[in-house]
Amino acid sequence: MVNIYELLNRIIVNKRYSLSPNLFIEADRTELSEEERSIFDLLKNIVSLGTKIHNDGIEFHPMFVMADGSRTFSIEDISEDDYLILHSLKLEKMPLILRALIADILWTNKKEFNAAKIAANAYWELFTFWYRDDDNVGTIDIIRRAVCISAQTKQTLLFEKIQGWFVDFLEKKAANNDGFFALRVMELFFGQKNFDVSIFLPVLDDLIDGNSDNIAKVEQAYKLKTECLFKLKRKEDAIKNNNLLADYYLEFAEKIFKKDIQGALRAVNFYQKGIMLYRNNGESDKADAAHKRLVEIQKEIPKIMVPFSVELDIKGVIDNLKANMEGLSFEECVIRLTQMFVFEKQEDIKKSVIEEFKDNPISHLFGKSLINAQGQTVLALHPLDIHDPEKDPKLMELHMYQNALEKQKVAGDIWVKNALIIIRDKFVIDKSMVEFLVKDNPIIPDGRERIFQSGLYMFLNGDYYEALHILAPQVENLFRNIAREVGGLTVTLEKDGSSMEKVLSSILSLPELVDCYDNDILFTFRGLLNEQAGANIRNEIAHGIISEYACSTGVCLYFGVAVIKLLSLTSASCYQILKNSEKLKHFEMPRKDALKVIH
Repeated sequence: MVNIYELLNRIIVNKRYSLSPNLFIEADRTELSEEERSIFDLLKNIVSLGTKIHNDGIEFHPMFVMADGSRTFSIEDISEDDYLILHSLKLEKMPLILRALIADILWTNKKEFNAAKIAANAYWELFTFWYRDDDNVGTIDIIRRAVCISAQTKQTLLFEKIQGWFVDFLEKKAANNDGFFALRVMELFFGQKNFDVSIFLPVLDDLIDGNSDNIAKVEQAYKLKTECLFKLKRKEDAIKNNNLLADYYLEFAEKIFKKDIQGALRAVNFYQKGIMLYRNNGESDKADAAHKRLVEIQKEIPKIMVPFSVELDIKGVIDNLKANMEGLSFEECVIRLTQMFVFEKQEDIKKSVIEEFKDNPISHLFGKSLINAQGQTVLALHPLDIHDPEKDPKLMELHMYQNALEKQKVAGDIWVKNALIIIRDKFVIDKSMVEFLVKDNPIIPDGRERIFQSGLYMFLNGDYYEALHILAPQVENLFRNIAREVGGLTVTLEKDGSSMEKVLSSILSLPELVDCYDNDILFTFRGLLNEQAGANIRNEIAHGIISEYACSTGVCLYFGVAVIKLLSLTSASCYQILKNSEKLKHFEMPRKDALKVIH
Protein backbone atom coordinates (compact mmCIF):
# COMPACT_ATOMS: atom_id res chain seq x y z
CA MET A 1 0.00 0.00 0.00
CA VAL A 2 1.26 3.48 -0.90
CA ASN A 3 0.24 6.86 0.47
CA ILE A 4 -1.51 9.51 -1.62
CA TYR A 5 1.62 11.64 -2.09
CA GLU A 6 3.74 8.74 -3.34
CA LEU A 7 0.99 7.80 -5.77
CA LEU A 8 0.51 11.35 -7.05
CA ASN A 9 4.23 11.78 -7.71
CA ARG A 10 4.26 8.48 -9.54
CA ILE A 11 1.35 9.20 -11.89
CA ILE A 12 1.85 12.96 -12.50
CA VAL A 13 4.82 14.51 -14.27
CA ASN A 14 5.40 18.25 -14.39
CA LYS A 15 4.99 18.62 -18.15
CA ARG A 16 2.82 21.12 -19.98
CA TYR A 17 -0.81 20.02 -20.40
CA SER A 18 -0.05 16.78 -18.55
CA LEU A 19 -2.61 17.18 -15.76
CA SER A 20 -5.65 15.09 -16.67
CA PRO A 21 -8.35 13.05 -14.89
CA ASN A 22 -7.32 10.16 -17.15
CA LEU A 23 -4.21 9.76 -14.98
CA PHE A 24 -6.39 8.78 -12.04
CA ILE A 25 -7.21 5.14 -12.85
CA GLU A 26 -8.99 2.57 -10.71
CA ALA A 27 -5.99 0.24 -10.53
CA ASP A 28 -3.97 2.94 -8.76
CA ARG A 29 -6.88 3.88 -6.53
CA THR A 30 -7.02 0.38 -5.07
CA GLU A 31 -3.48 0.82 -3.71
CA LEU A 32 -4.68 3.51 -1.31
CA SER A 33 -6.33 3.26 2.08
CA GLU A 34 -10.08 3.79 2.29
CA GLU A 35 -9.57 7.29 3.72
CA GLU A 36 -7.16 8.37 0.98
CA ARG A 37 -9.39 7.01 -1.79
CA SER A 38 -11.81 9.87 -1.10
CA ILE A 39 -8.89 12.30 -1.53
CA PHE A 40 -8.00 10.54 -4.79
CA ASP A 41 -11.59 10.91 -6.06
CA LEU A 42 -11.73 14.60 -5.11
CA LEU A 43 -8.42 15.37 -6.84
CA LYS A 44 -9.54 13.47 -9.95
CA ASN A 45 -12.60 15.72 -10.17
CA ILE A 46 -10.59 18.88 -9.54
CA VAL A 47 -8.04 18.20 -12.29
CA SER A 48 -10.96 17.84 -14.73
CA LEU A 49 -11.77 21.54 -14.27
CA GLY A 50 -11.16 24.00 -17.05
CA THR A 51 -9.55 27.36 -16.32
CA LYS A 52 -9.70 30.78 -17.94
CA ILE A 53 -6.79 32.96 -16.85
CA HIS A 54 -6.67 36.76 -17.17
CA ASN A 55 -3.96 39.21 -16.19
CA ASP A 56 -5.87 39.97 -13.00
CA GLY A 57 -7.57 36.70 -12.10
CA ILE A 58 -8.63 33.15 -12.84
CA GLU A 59 -12.00 31.49 -13.51
CA PHE A 60 -12.65 27.80 -12.91
CA HIS A 61 -15.35 26.20 -15.05
CA PRO A 62 -16.62 22.77 -16.10
CA MET A 63 -14.59 21.38 -18.97
CA PHE A 64 -17.78 20.49 -20.86
CA VAL A 65 -21.36 21.82 -20.71
CA MET A 66 -23.88 19.95 -22.85
CA ALA A 67 -26.81 21.44 -24.77
CA ASP A 68 -29.27 19.87 -22.30
CA GLY A 69 -27.57 21.64 -19.38
CA SER A 70 -25.63 18.63 -18.08
CA ARG A 71 -21.94 19.23 -17.39
CA THR A 72 -18.74 17.82 -16.03
CA PHE A 73 -17.39 18.64 -12.56
CA SER A 74 -17.65 22.31 -11.55
CA ILE A 75 -15.90 24.41 -8.90
CA GLU A 76 -19.35 24.82 -7.26
CA ASP A 77 -19.38 21.05 -6.65
CA ILE A 78 -16.57 21.35 -4.09
CA SER A 79 -18.28 21.16 -0.68
CA GLU A 80 -17.14 22.68 2.60
CA ASP A 81 -16.02 19.21 3.69
CA ASP A 82 -13.99 18.96 0.49
CA TYR A 83 -12.30 22.29 1.28
CA LEU A 84 -11.38 20.93 4.72
CA ILE A 85 -9.72 17.98 2.98
CA LEU A 86 -7.82 20.28 0.60
CA HIS A 87 -6.75 22.48 3.52
CA SER A 88 -5.34 19.46 5.36
CA LEU A 89 -3.19 18.29 2.44
CA LYS A 90 0.59 18.65 2.54
CA LEU A 91 0.88 20.67 -0.65
CA GLU A 92 4.67 20.72 -0.60
CA LYS A 93 4.65 16.93 -1.10
CA MET A 94 2.51 17.14 -4.25
CA PRO A 95 3.75 17.32 -7.85
CA LEU A 96 4.41 20.97 -8.71
CA ILE A 97 1.66 21.27 -11.33
CA LEU A 98 -1.01 19.87 -8.98
CA ARG A 99 0.34 21.89 -6.05
CA ALA A 100 -0.15 25.13 -8.01
CA LEU A 101 -3.75 24.22 -8.92
CA ILE A 102 -4.90 23.19 -5.43
CA ALA A 103 -3.19 26.15 -3.76
CA ASP A 104 -4.75 28.52 -6.32
CA ILE A 105 -8.23 27.16 -5.60
CA LEU A 106 -7.71 27.62 -1.85
CA TRP A 107 -6.49 31.19 -2.42
CA THR A 108 -9.08 32.20 -5.03
CA ASN A 109 -12.13 30.67 -3.34
CA LYS A 110 -11.17 30.70 0.35
CA LYS A 111 -8.57 33.50 0.53
CA GLU A 112 -6.09 31.32 2.43
CA PHE A 113 -2.97 33.49 2.51
CA ASN A 114 -0.53 30.61 3.05
CA ALA A 115 -2.01 28.88 0.01
CA ALA A 116 -1.42 32.07 -2.02
CA LYS A 117 2.29 32.00 -1.15
CA ILE A 118 2.52 28.35 -2.17
CA ALA A 119 0.57 28.96 -5.41
CA ALA A 120 2.64 31.96 -6.52
CA ASN A 121 5.95 30.19 -5.89
CA ALA A 122 4.71 27.00 -7.56
CA TYR A 123 3.59 28.91 -10.65
CA TRP A 124 6.93 30.76 -10.89
CA GLU A 125 8.85 27.51 -10.47
CA LEU A 126 6.72 25.91 -13.20
CA PHE A 127 7.39 28.87 -15.49
CA THR A 128 11.16 28.69 -15.07
CA PHE A 129 10.95 24.93 -15.57
CA TRP A 130 8.87 25.16 -18.77
CA TYR A 131 9.93 28.38 -20.48
CA ARG A 132 12.47 28.26 -23.30
CA ASP A 133 13.37 31.10 -25.66
CA ASP A 134 12.39 28.92 -28.61
CA ASP A 135 9.43 27.25 -26.91
CA ASN A 136 7.09 29.33 -24.75
CA VAL A 137 3.80 27.57 -25.58
CA GLY A 138 1.58 27.27 -22.53
CA THR A 139 3.74 29.45 -20.29
CA ILE A 140 1.98 32.82 -20.49
CA ASP A 141 -0.88 31.73 -18.20
CA ILE A 142 1.61 30.37 -15.67
CA ILE A 143 3.52 33.66 -15.37
CA ARG A 144 0.21 35.54 -15.28
CA ARG A 145 -0.78 33.68 -12.12
CA ALA A 146 2.66 34.08 -10.56
CA VAL A 147 2.58 37.85 -11.14
CA CYS A 148 -1.08 38.29 -10.19
CA ILE A 149 -0.94 36.37 -6.90
CA SER A 150 2.44 37.77 -5.80
CA ALA A 151 1.18 41.32 -6.49
CA GLN A 152 -2.19 40.75 -4.76
CA THR A 153 -0.56 39.30 -1.63
CA LYS A 154 2.44 41.69 -1.61
CA GLN A 155 5.04 38.93 -1.94
CA THR A 156 7.67 41.56 -2.71
CA LEU A 157 10.73 39.33 -3.05
CA LEU A 158 9.03 36.97 -5.49
CA PHE A 159 7.48 39.83 -7.48
CA GLU A 160 10.85 41.57 -7.79
CA LYS A 161 12.45 38.31 -8.92
CA ILE A 162 9.84 37.91 -11.68
CA GLN A 163 10.17 41.57 -12.62
CA GLY A 164 13.95 41.18 -12.87
CA TRP A 165 13.52 38.28 -15.28
CA PHE A 166 11.09 40.37 -17.34
CA VAL A 167 13.39 43.40 -17.62
CA ASP A 168 16.26 41.13 -18.67
CA PHE A 169 13.95 39.47 -21.22
CA LEU A 170 12.96 42.85 -22.68
CA GLU A 171 16.53 44.04 -23.01
CA LYS A 172 18.04 40.87 -24.47
CA LYS A 173 15.42 38.58 -25.97
CA ALA A 174 12.08 40.26 -26.70
CA ALA A 175 13.09 41.54 -30.15
CA ASN A 176 14.07 38.01 -31.20
CA ASN A 177 10.98 36.42 -29.66
CA ASP A 178 8.01 35.38 -31.80
CA GLY A 179 6.31 38.62 -30.72
CA PHE A 180 3.02 37.50 -29.27
CA PHE A 181 4.58 36.19 -26.07
CA ALA A 182 6.53 39.43 -25.62
CA LEU A 183 3.38 41.49 -26.23
CA ARG A 184 1.34 39.51 -23.73
CA VAL A 185 3.98 39.74 -21.03
CA MET A 186 4.28 43.49 -21.63
CA GLU A 187 0.49 43.80 -21.29
CA LEU A 188 0.76 41.86 -18.03
CA PHE A 189 3.31 44.25 -16.53
CA PHE A 190 1.57 47.29 -18.02
CA GLY A 191 -1.19 46.68 -15.49
CA GLN A 192 1.18 46.63 -12.51
CA LYS A 193 1.36 49.78 -10.39
CA ASN A 194 4.42 52.03 -10.65
CA PHE A 195 5.99 50.03 -13.47
CA ASP A 196 8.00 52.19 -15.88
CA VAL A 197 6.41 51.36 -19.24
CA SER A 198 8.84 53.58 -21.14
CA ILE A 199 11.12 50.55 -21.50
CA PHE A 200 8.39 48.96 -23.68
CA LEU A 201 8.59 51.62 -26.40
CA PRO A 202 11.79 50.55 -28.24
CA VAL A 203 10.70 46.91 -28.12
CA LEU A 204 7.28 47.80 -29.54
CA ASP A 205 8.90 49.84 -32.32
CA ASP A 206 11.07 46.83 -33.21
CA LEU A 207 8.00 44.57 -33.29
CA ILE A 208 6.13 47.02 -35.54
CA ASP A 209 9.06 47.45 -37.95
CA GLY A 210 9.89 43.76 -38.13
CA ASN A 211 6.43 42.27 -38.64
CA SER A 212 4.73 44.38 -41.32
CA ASP A 213 3.12 41.29 -42.89
CA ASN A 214 1.63 40.11 -39.60
CA ILE A 215 -1.21 42.52 -38.95
CA ALA A 216 -2.36 40.87 -35.71
CA LYS A 217 1.08 41.37 -34.17
CA VAL A 218 1.54 44.92 -35.49
CA GLU A 219 -1.97 45.96 -34.45
CA GLN A 220 -1.43 44.70 -30.92
CA ALA A 221 1.95 46.46 -30.72
CA TYR A 222 0.53 49.80 -31.93
CA LYS A 223 -2.37 49.60 -29.46
CA LEU A 224 -0.11 48.80 -26.52
CA LYS A 225 2.22 51.63 -27.54
CA THR A 226 -0.72 54.07 -27.50
CA GLU A 227 -1.68 52.93 -23.99
CA CYS A 228 1.92 53.36 -22.84
CA LEU A 229 2.14 56.87 -24.29
CA PHE A 230 -1.08 57.91 -22.57
CA LYS A 231 0.16 56.39 -19.30
CA LEU A 232 3.36 58.43 -19.71
CA LYS A 233 1.17 61.54 -20.30
CA ARG A 234 2.47 61.94 -23.87
CA LYS A 235 -0.93 62.64 -25.43
CA GLU A 236 0.31 64.17 -28.71
CA ASP A 237 2.60 61.19 -29.33
CA ALA A 238 -0.29 58.82 -28.58
CA ILE A 239 -2.52 60.59 -31.14
CA LYS A 240 0.27 60.47 -33.71
CA ASN A 241 0.72 56.76 -33.02
CA ASN A 242 -3.00 56.12 -33.56
CA ASN A 243 -2.82 57.83 -36.95
CA LEU A 244 0.23 55.74 -37.86
CA LEU A 245 -1.83 52.64 -37.07
CA ALA A 246 -4.59 53.99 -39.33
CA ASP A 247 -2.03 54.46 -42.12
CA TYR A 248 -0.87 50.89 -41.60
CA TYR A 249 -4.44 49.53 -41.74
CA LEU A 250 -5.00 51.19 -45.13
CA GLU A 251 -1.66 50.06 -46.56
CA PHE A 252 -2.31 46.48 -45.48
CA ALA A 253 -5.87 46.58 -46.85
CA GLU A 254 -4.63 47.62 -50.29
CA LYS A 255 -2.28 44.61 -50.34
CA ILE A 256 -4.96 42.04 -49.72
CA PHE A 257 -8.28 43.25 -51.11
CA LYS A 258 -7.89 41.82 -54.64
CA LYS A 259 -6.59 38.41 -53.56
CA ASP A 260 -9.95 36.74 -52.90
CA ILE A 261 -13.30 37.38 -51.23
CA GLN A 262 -11.84 36.86 -47.76
CA GLY A 263 -9.11 39.38 -48.53
CA ALA A 264 -11.71 41.87 -49.78
CA LEU A 265 -13.85 41.52 -46.67
CA ARG A 266 -10.82 41.88 -44.41
CA ALA A 267 -9.75 44.97 -46.38
CA VAL A 268 -13.15 46.54 -45.71
CA ASN A 269 -12.74 45.84 -42.00
CA PHE A 270 -9.27 47.41 -41.91
CA TYR A 271 -10.47 50.49 -43.81
CA GLN A 272 -13.30 50.89 -41.31
CA LYS A 273 -10.86 50.68 -38.41
CA GLY A 274 -8.55 53.20 -40.08
CA ILE A 275 -11.38 55.65 -40.75
CA MET A 276 -12.51 55.52 -37.11
CA LEU A 277 -8.96 56.16 -35.92
CA TYR A 278 -8.56 59.15 -38.25
CA ARG A 279 -11.89 60.60 -37.09
CA ASN A 280 -11.06 60.14 -33.42
CA ASN A 281 -7.56 61.55 -33.72
CA GLY A 282 -8.06 64.83 -35.57
CA GLU A 283 -7.54 63.68 -39.19
CA SER A 284 -10.98 64.34 -40.69
CA ASP A 285 -9.62 64.95 -44.21
CA LYS A 286 -7.81 61.61 -44.19
CA ALA A 287 -10.98 59.98 -42.85
CA ASP A 288 -13.07 61.38 -45.72
CA ALA A 289 -10.54 60.30 -48.35
CA ALA A 290 -10.34 56.81 -46.83
CA HIS A 291 -14.14 56.59 -46.74
CA LYS A 292 -14.35 57.36 -50.46
CA ARG A 293 -11.82 54.63 -51.15
CA LEU A 294 -13.78 52.25 -48.92
CA VAL A 295 -16.93 52.79 -51.00
CA GLU A 296 -14.92 51.97 -54.15
CA ILE A 297 -13.63 48.76 -52.59
CA GLN A 298 -17.09 47.74 -51.41
CA LYS A 299 -18.44 48.11 -54.95
CA GLU A 300 -15.87 45.53 -56.09
CA ILE A 301 -16.93 42.91 -53.55
CA PRO A 302 -20.01 41.59 -55.44
CA LYS A 303 -17.75 41.08 -58.49
CA ILE A 304 -15.28 39.03 -56.46
CA MET A 305 -17.86 36.88 -54.67
CA VAL A 306 -18.30 33.37 -56.06
CA PRO A 307 -22.03 32.53 -56.07
CA PHE A 308 -23.23 29.26 -54.58
CA SER A 309 -25.69 27.77 -57.03
CA VAL A 310 -28.07 24.83 -56.94
CA GLU A 311 -29.87 23.56 -60.04
CA LEU A 312 -33.51 22.67 -59.39
CA ASP A 313 -36.18 20.87 -61.38
CA ILE A 314 -39.40 22.81 -60.65
CA LYS A 315 -41.64 21.15 -63.25
CA GLY A 316 -43.63 19.49 -60.46
CA VAL A 317 -44.20 22.88 -58.80
CA ILE A 318 -45.43 24.47 -62.03
CA ASP A 319 -47.70 21.50 -62.80
CA ASN A 320 -49.23 21.79 -59.33
CA LEU A 321 -49.78 25.55 -59.72
CA LYS A 322 -51.47 25.03 -63.09
CA ALA A 323 -53.68 22.29 -61.70
CA ASN A 324 -54.82 24.48 -58.82
CA MET A 325 -55.60 27.41 -61.15
CA GLU A 326 -57.26 25.38 -63.88
CA GLY A 327 -60.72 26.74 -64.73
CA LEU A 328 -60.57 29.60 -62.24
CA SER A 329 -61.58 33.19 -62.94
CA PHE A 330 -59.04 35.98 -62.45
CA GLU A 331 -60.45 36.82 -59.02
CA GLU A 332 -60.39 33.15 -58.04
CA CYS A 333 -56.75 32.84 -59.19
CA VAL A 334 -55.76 35.79 -57.00
CA ILE A 335 -57.58 34.29 -54.04
CA ARG A 336 -55.92 30.94 -54.79
CA LEU A 337 -52.63 32.80 -54.38
CA THR A 338 -53.72 33.88 -50.91
CA GLN A 339 -54.77 30.33 -50.05
CA MET A 340 -51.26 29.14 -50.83
CA PHE A 341 -49.71 31.92 -48.74
CA VAL A 342 -49.48 31.52 -44.96
CA PHE A 343 -48.05 34.04 -42.51
CA GLU A 344 -45.47 31.93 -40.69
CA LYS A 345 -45.86 31.81 -36.92
CA GLN A 346 -43.08 33.39 -34.87
CA GLU A 347 -42.85 30.33 -32.64
CA ASP A 348 -42.33 28.11 -35.69
CA ILE A 349 -39.57 30.40 -36.95
CA LYS A 350 -37.87 30.38 -33.55
CA LYS A 351 -38.14 26.59 -33.42
CA SER A 352 -36.56 26.39 -36.88
CA VAL A 353 -33.66 28.64 -35.79
CA ILE A 354 -33.00 26.54 -32.68
CA GLU A 355 -33.21 23.24 -34.59
CA GLU A 356 -30.76 24.48 -37.23
CA PHE A 357 -28.46 25.69 -34.46
CA LYS A 358 -28.53 22.32 -32.69
CA ASP A 359 -28.13 20.33 -35.91
CA ASN A 360 -25.17 22.41 -37.13
CA PRO A 361 -23.53 24.00 -34.06
CA ILE A 362 -20.11 24.46 -35.69
CA SER A 363 -21.47 26.51 -38.60
CA HIS A 364 -23.20 28.81 -36.10
CA LEU A 365 -20.16 29.55 -33.93
CA PHE A 366 -18.84 32.56 -35.79
CA GLY A 367 -21.81 34.66 -36.89
CA LYS A 368 -21.92 36.31 -40.30
CA SER A 369 -21.88 39.67 -42.04
CA LEU A 370 -24.91 40.62 -44.13
CA ILE A 371 -23.78 42.45 -47.27
CA ASN A 372 -25.97 44.51 -49.61
CA ALA A 373 -25.76 44.82 -53.39
CA GLN A 374 -23.22 47.63 -53.03
CA GLY A 375 -20.87 45.36 -51.07
CA GLN A 376 -21.49 47.21 -47.80
CA THR A 377 -21.98 45.35 -44.55
CA VAL A 378 -25.45 46.29 -43.30
CA LEU A 379 -25.41 44.06 -40.23
CA ALA A 380 -22.93 41.93 -38.31
CA LEU A 381 -25.11 39.05 -37.12
CA HIS A 382 -23.46 37.63 -34.01
CA PRO A 383 -23.77 33.92 -33.17
CA LEU A 384 -26.28 32.67 -30.63
CA ASP A 385 -25.04 31.49 -27.26
CA ILE A 386 -23.93 27.88 -27.73
CA HIS A 387 -25.32 26.83 -24.33
CA ASP A 388 -28.53 28.88 -24.38
CA PRO A 389 -29.62 30.08 -27.86
CA GLU A 390 -32.50 32.07 -26.33
CA LYS A 391 -30.28 33.89 -23.82
CA ASP A 392 -30.41 37.16 -25.80
CA PRO A 393 -34.00 37.74 -27.05
CA LYS A 394 -32.97 40.62 -29.35
CA LEU A 395 -30.27 38.50 -31.00
CA MET A 396 -32.67 35.59 -31.35
CA GLU A 397 -35.15 37.92 -33.06
CA LEU A 398 -32.48 38.98 -35.59
CA HIS A 399 -31.75 35.33 -36.35
CA MET A 400 -35.48 34.74 -36.78
CA TYR A 401 -35.73 37.56 -39.34
CA GLN A 402 -32.74 36.11 -41.18
CA ASN A 403 -34.21 32.60 -41.09
CA ALA A 404 -37.55 33.87 -42.41
CA LEU A 405 -35.80 35.87 -45.14
CA GLU A 406 -34.00 32.82 -46.53
CA LYS A 407 -37.30 30.94 -46.82
CA GLN A 408 -39.07 33.98 -48.29
CA LYS A 409 -36.42 34.24 -51.02
CA VAL A 410 -36.90 30.61 -52.02
CA ALA A 411 -40.70 30.83 -51.91
CA GLY A 412 -40.62 34.01 -53.99
CA ASP A 413 -38.29 32.67 -56.67
CA ILE A 414 -39.85 29.22 -57.02
CA TRP A 415 -43.51 29.53 -56.13
CA VAL A 416 -44.64 33.19 -56.37
CA LYS A 417 -42.78 34.01 -59.58
CA ASN A 418 -44.26 31.05 -61.45
CA ALA A 419 -47.75 31.54 -60.03
CA LEU A 420 -47.75 35.15 -61.28
CA ILE A 421 -46.51 34.05 -64.71
CA ILE A 422 -49.36 31.53 -64.95
CA ILE A 423 -51.93 34.20 -64.04
CA ARG A 424 -50.56 36.61 -66.65
CA ASP A 425 -50.59 33.84 -69.27
CA LYS A 426 -54.27 33.15 -68.53
CA PHE A 427 -55.53 36.74 -68.41
CA VAL A 428 -55.00 40.16 -69.94
CA ILE A 429 -55.07 42.20 -66.75
CA ASP A 430 -56.41 45.72 -66.51
CA LYS A 431 -56.60 47.98 -63.50
CA SER A 432 -60.33 47.51 -62.89
CA MET A 433 -59.81 43.77 -62.36
CA VAL A 434 -58.07 44.28 -59.00
CA GLU A 435 -60.72 46.63 -57.61
CA PHE A 436 -62.30 43.77 -55.65
CA LEU A 437 -59.25 43.74 -53.33
CA VAL A 438 -59.52 47.40 -52.33
CA LYS A 439 -63.19 48.39 -52.67
CA ASP A 440 -64.79 49.05 -49.27
CA ASN A 441 -61.80 47.39 -47.59
CA PRO A 442 -61.73 48.75 -44.01
CA ILE A 443 -58.01 48.14 -43.50
CA ILE A 444 -57.06 50.61 -46.26
CA PRO A 445 -56.82 54.21 -45.00
CA ASP A 446 -59.39 56.64 -46.40
CA GLY A 447 -58.39 58.06 -49.75
CA ARG A 448 -55.73 55.41 -50.40
CA GLU A 449 -57.86 52.92 -52.36
CA ARG A 450 -56.76 54.19 -55.79
CA ILE A 451 -53.05 54.16 -55.00
CA PHE A 452 -53.31 50.63 -53.58
CA GLN A 453 -55.25 49.56 -56.67
CA SER A 454 -52.53 50.99 -58.93
CA GLY A 455 -49.79 49.22 -57.00
CA LEU A 456 -51.59 45.87 -57.05
CA TYR A 457 -52.35 46.18 -60.77
CA MET A 458 -48.70 46.89 -61.55
CA PHE A 459 -47.57 43.97 -59.40
CA LEU A 460 -49.94 41.42 -60.93
CA ASN A 461 -49.11 42.75 -64.40
CA GLY A 462 -45.37 42.21 -63.87
CA ASP A 463 -44.30 45.85 -63.36
CA TYR A 464 -42.64 44.94 -60.08
CA TYR A 465 -40.24 47.88 -59.80
CA GLU A 466 -43.01 50.46 -60.00
CA ALA A 467 -45.36 48.35 -57.88
CA LEU A 468 -42.99 48.07 -54.93
CA HIS A 469 -42.32 51.81 -54.91
CA ILE A 470 -46.06 52.27 -54.38
CA LEU A 471 -46.91 49.33 -52.13
CA ALA A 472 -44.05 49.53 -49.60
CA PRO A 473 -44.77 53.09 -48.36
CA GLN A 474 -48.53 52.53 -48.56
CA VAL A 475 -48.34 49.40 -46.40
CA GLU A 476 -46.23 51.36 -43.92
CA ASN A 477 -48.93 54.04 -43.78
CA LEU A 478 -51.59 51.32 -43.44
CA PHE A 479 -49.98 50.07 -40.22
CA ARG A 480 -49.50 53.63 -38.96
CA ASN A 481 -53.21 54.19 -39.51
CA ILE A 482 -54.17 51.01 -37.62
CA ALA A 483 -51.90 52.04 -34.74
CA ARG A 484 -53.58 55.47 -34.55
CA GLU A 485 -57.06 53.93 -34.71
CA VAL A 486 -56.35 51.73 -31.68
CA GLY A 487 -54.92 54.60 -29.63
CA GLY A 488 -51.21 54.31 -30.34
CA LEU A 489 -49.07 57.45 -30.39
CA THR A 490 -47.38 57.53 -33.80
CA VAL A 491 -45.61 60.89 -33.53
CA THR A 492 -42.83 62.25 -31.35
CA LEU A 493 -42.75 65.53 -29.44
CA GLU A 494 -39.42 67.36 -29.61
CA LYS A 495 -38.06 69.86 -27.08
CA ASP A 496 -38.88 72.77 -29.39
CA GLY A 497 -42.50 71.66 -29.68
CA SER A 498 -42.18 70.15 -33.17
CA SER A 499 -43.42 66.66 -33.99
CA MET A 500 -42.16 63.92 -36.29
CA GLU A 501 -43.58 60.59 -37.38
CA LYS A 502 -42.05 57.72 -35.44
CA VAL A 503 -39.90 55.27 -37.39
CA LEU A 504 -41.65 52.16 -38.68
CA SER A 505 -39.93 49.79 -36.24
CA SER A 506 -41.37 51.84 -33.36
CA ILE A 507 -44.84 51.80 -34.92
CA LEU A 508 -44.85 48.01 -35.33
CA SER A 509 -43.74 47.66 -31.69
CA LEU A 510 -46.40 49.94 -30.19
CA PRO A 511 -48.16 48.06 -27.35
CA GLU A 512 -51.58 49.18 -28.61
CA LEU A 513 -50.90 47.64 -32.04
CA VAL A 514 -49.25 44.50 -30.67
CA ASP A 515 -52.18 43.90 -28.31
CA CYS A 516 -54.91 44.14 -30.95
CA TYR A 517 -53.34 42.83 -34.17
CA ASP A 518 -51.99 39.47 -35.32
CA ASN A 519 -48.38 39.42 -34.11
CA ASP A 520 -47.28 36.95 -36.79
CA ILE A 521 -48.43 39.38 -39.49
CA LEU A 522 -46.65 42.26 -37.75
CA PHE A 523 -43.46 40.19 -37.51
CA THR A 524 -43.63 39.28 -41.20
CA PHE A 525 -44.04 42.86 -42.39
CA ARG A 526 -41.46 44.22 -39.97
CA GLY A 527 -38.92 41.79 -41.43
CA LEU A 528 -39.95 42.49 -45.01
CA LEU A 529 -40.03 46.26 -44.68
CA ASN A 530 -37.73 47.46 -41.96
CA GLU A 531 -35.24 44.95 -40.55
CA GLN A 532 -31.65 44.79 -41.74
CA ALA A 533 -31.63 41.10 -40.83
CA GLY A 534 -34.71 40.78 -43.03
CA ALA A 535 -35.51 42.14 -46.49
CA ASN A 536 -35.47 45.83 -45.43
CA ILE A 537 -37.50 46.73 -48.55
CA ARG A 538 -38.95 49.97 -47.22
CA ASN A 539 -35.54 51.44 -46.41
CA GLU A 540 -34.01 50.24 -49.68
CA ILE A 541 -36.80 52.05 -51.54
CA ALA A 542 -36.70 55.15 -49.33
CA HIS A 543 -33.00 55.61 -50.11
CA GLY A 544 -33.51 54.87 -53.80
CA ILE A 545 -30.94 52.07 -53.86
CA ILE A 546 -33.07 49.04 -54.68
CA SER A 547 -32.50 47.83 -58.24
CA GLU A 548 -35.13 46.95 -60.83
CA TYR A 549 -33.73 43.42 -60.97
CA ALA A 550 -34.03 42.97 -57.19
CA CYS A 551 -37.71 43.94 -57.32
CA SER A 552 -38.44 41.08 -59.72
CA THR A 553 -36.89 38.34 -57.59
CA GLY A 554 -37.37 36.34 -54.43
CA VAL A 555 -38.35 38.28 -51.37
CA CYS A 556 -39.80 41.28 -53.27
CA LEU A 557 -42.27 38.99 -55.03
CA TYR A 558 -43.03 37.37 -51.69
CA PHE A 559 -43.75 40.83 -50.26
CA GLY A 560 -46.22 41.58 -53.06
CA VAL A 561 -48.24 38.45 -52.35
CA ALA A 562 -48.05 39.16 -48.60
CA VAL A 563 -49.76 42.51 -49.31
CA ILE A 564 -52.48 40.79 -51.35
CA LYS A 565 -52.98 38.26 -48.54
CA LEU A 566 -53.18 41.08 -45.97
CA LEU A 567 -55.86 42.93 -47.94
CA SER A 568 -57.82 39.76 -48.66
CA LEU A 569 -58.31 39.13 -44.93
CA THR A 570 -60.56 42.21 -44.63
CA SER A 571 -62.06 42.29 -48.13
CA ALA A 572 -65.80 41.60 -48.27
CA SER A 573 -65.50 40.77 -51.98
CA CYS A 574 -62.81 38.18 -51.31
CA TYR A 575 -64.95 36.61 -48.63
CA GLN A 576 -67.95 36.34 -50.95
CA ILE A 577 -65.88 34.88 -53.80
CA LEU A 578 -64.32 32.32 -51.47
CA LYS A 579 -67.71 31.47 -49.98
CA ASN A 580 -69.45 31.00 -53.34
CA SER A 581 -66.66 29.30 -55.33
CA GLU A 582 -66.84 25.50 -55.33
CA LYS A 583 -63.48 25.27 -57.11
CA LEU A 584 -61.66 27.20 -54.37
CA LYS A 585 -62.90 24.67 -51.82
CA HIS A 586 -60.69 22.02 -53.40
CA PHE A 587 -56.91 22.18 -53.38
CA GLU A 588 -54.46 19.71 -54.87
CA MET A 589 -51.41 19.27 -52.65
CA PRO A 590 -48.04 19.15 -54.47
CA ARG A 591 -46.28 15.81 -54.71
CA LYS A 592 -43.32 15.22 -52.40
CA ASP A 593 -41.01 15.18 -55.42
CA ALA A 594 -42.49 18.33 -57.01
CA LEU A 595 -39.21 20.13 -56.34
CA LYS A 596 -36.06 18.20 -57.25
CA VAL A 597 -32.43 19.12 -56.70
CA ILE A 598 -30.46 18.19 -59.83
CA HIS A 599 -27.02 19.17 -58.50
